[in-house]
Amino acid sequence: MKKEGSYQIMTKPVRTDRIDKLYKYITSFKSGICVERAKYLTEFYEKGPDLPNVLKRAKAIQYVLQNMTIYIMPYSLFAGNQTSSPRWAPLFPEFEVEWMENEFIKGEPYFPADRPADQYILRDEDMSVIRHICEWWKGKTHTDRLRYRLPREALQTHYELKAADIGAYFQGGDGHFATDHRWLINHGLEEIIRQAEEGLKNLDWKNDPEAVKKKDFYEAAIVTAESVIQYAHRCADLADELAEKETDEQRKAELKEMAAICRYVPEHPARTFREAIQFIIITHICLHIEDNGVGISFGRFDQFMYPFYKRDIEEGRLTRDEAVEMVENFYLQIYTSNKVRSWGDTDFFRGVPMFQNLTIGGQDPVRKCDATNEVSYICLEAIYNTRIPQPSLTVRFHKNTPYEFKMKVAEVVRLGTGLPSIFNDETYIMALMNRGYQMEDAYDYCIIGCVEPGPAGLLGGRTGGAWLNCTKALEMSLYNGKDPRTDICLHKNKNGKDLSTFENFDEAKEAYKDQISYYIRMEAILENTIDQLWEEHMNEPMTSVFGGPSTTLVRGKTFKQGGAKYDFTGQQTIGTANIANSLYAIKKLIFDDKILTGEQLQHALLTNFKDMETNPTGPQIQALCRAVPKYGNDIDEVDELAREMLAFVANELCSYKNTRYGRGPIGGTLHCSTSTVSSNTPFGKVCGATPDGREAYTAVADGQSPMKGTDTCGPTAAIRSVSKINNVLLSCGSLYNLKFNPSELY
Repeated sequence: MKKEGSYQIMTKPVRTDRIDKLYKYITSFKSGICVERAKYLTEFYEKGPDLPNVLKRAKAIQYVLQNMTIYIMPYSLFAGNQTSSPRWAPLFPEFEVEWMENEFIKGEPYFPADRPADQYILRDEDMSVIRHICEWWKGKTHTDRLRYRLPREALQTHYELKAADIGAYFQGGDGHFATDHRWLINHGLEEIIRQAEEGLKNLDWKNDPEAVKKKDFYEAAIVTAESVIQYAHRCADLADELAEKETDEQRKAELKEMAAICRYVPEHPARTFREAIQFIIITHICLHIEDNGVGISFGRFDQFMYPFYKRDIEEGRLTRDEAVEMVENFYLQIYTSNKVRSWGDTDFFRGVPMFQNLTIGGQDPVRKCDATNEVSYICLEAIYNTRIPQPSLTVRFHKNTPYEFKMKVAEVVRLGTGLPSIFNDETYIMALMNRGYQMEDAYDYCIIGCVEPGPAGLLGGRTGGAWLNCTKALEMSLYNGKDPRTDICLHKNKNGKDLSTFENFDEAKEAYKDQISYYIRMEAILENTIDQLWEEHMNEPMTSVFGGPSTTLVRGKTFKQGGAKYDFTGQQTIGTANIANSLYAIKKLIFDDKILTGEQLQHALLTNFKDMETNPTGPQIQALCRAVPKYGNDIDEVDELAREMLAFVANELCSYKNTRYGRGPIGGTLHCSTSTVSSNTPFGKVCGATPDGREAYTAVADGQSPMKGTDTCGPTAAIRSVSKINNVLLSCGSLYNLKFNPSELY
């Protein structure tokens, strides 16, 4: 019998009094904008210290950490905050101030509080600070430098055509790496200082032409580690102050213990489960103050936390219930971190996703056996009870994953919160090894950001990259390289033909490949120019020493200089299903069955299937297009087109080198993902009608999922279609969203 109401509403979370009160406290805050980071960073740069960029960056962030407001939330067992209020977002004017001026001061297209979605409080008393910040940074930002350096075609590709969009990396930092928390919590930041000092002593001034750069890096690493230690000590002082005023004896004791812990970690290695969590929170929060990117991920949390859990349980310092509460507290603590994007960029990232990914499950990289442990189950329970969107919990499945663990995952998925995401070891490990990862490193992968795999502490570059609008490239291939929306033509088809003059289906396919190849080239220019300018002006020492201490400290290089073991630049591909469906429609309707001419279909597309004077009419042509078999129904011929076209894009992307190629890391190329987040909607807004029957300026397909409404043969047929994609080429991640109406699940 069908039950009334949703499972999520009917099934209540089990929270301790502490967690329930902390949850209510944090969720009582509306998202707001905090000017402190921008204010103090600007103050530092206004002084104009003449320092190497990496050292200048380290000292600027140190100045912010020394002066920003710190607080300890009531009920929390942990310290650490990104901004002056929970769920408020800092500003990063060094990347771009134009959008801040337009939106915050002019209200174009909206003031932050008036947005249709993702609204932010902006206090009147902060406006004078914002005006000063915008004025001072004009002409000095990362975006300004990009506009000076990028060729016209690349700028048009990004701003006007939207064949590739990389706005997130104009306006924000890199992000998209997994901090090496295993190394950090077991060594302490004191070890970073020791190794950097050793590196300075051992510089080879006689034979190493990069000795000067290494000196800059090591000095920046020392400043970085010391600044985070100082921040932790500020938290300890505050906890002591609050303890002195506290009348509740239990809370007084908690604050005193918090103070003692913050004086010990992250300077020294963690000794207990609670110390390890506090260590992770402080380093993670500080990374979010340095870097404006998203996807700063935690790695395989259950693997590096289990030894602390096991030892504490065995020695009587911890119970399982206390561990669950601490992990829930940890989740809520990191949920307070936030980001404000421009309204244009928000279209690609609705819902303020931070992609703070935390991976559990999977396999032991040495023994190649299941690695699920008690902390894996605790992490699932914590998501079940907190029901917040961060961290982005990821589960690794493989053929020997325990049945009990799978059922627990299914129980949490059933809540409908979208967590956890599930990833297939058998596919991902092969994809990584195909790119040159050593077997043990491939087996030790975590998920970074949305769906991108890599071993924590070993992968530089960034797993996220530009969005490649494959549907736009297809559209332009139908008009001999011209964009009908803007009348811009950057690259004509090699064969000089369009949809009305293609003589066979191979010409249509080759025209698409020609256009997508050109725009992949534009994408590579965008990516590498951004990376080069980051290296020249905004190297991030904290990201490098926390993200890859085992290699960057040995090499004396930041990530952007080639300091990581592996280095790839990820790319998101948009519209896989639209490409397959459209090409198959051209094949069937024009060349196989000869129902339409290319000229008829082209006119129908240009008129958005609305022309009632033609024979057949526009709506009749649209019906014919929609009736052609579609990807997602286990039909080999159309599924093979999806496989072929996506493989072509993946191989073409990997043929381009990034700025770290040949400088130390394994890899050093672009590579491919099918992650879209919510970008399939704004990308659809710039794409006219397509031969699959999709109307102009509507959303395109999500990830490598079938186009909405076209997978009519059930979920297993859709899964079979998706499984035919050559996922081994998608070393930056495969995304398939299978969604059910809640009324179908009870």
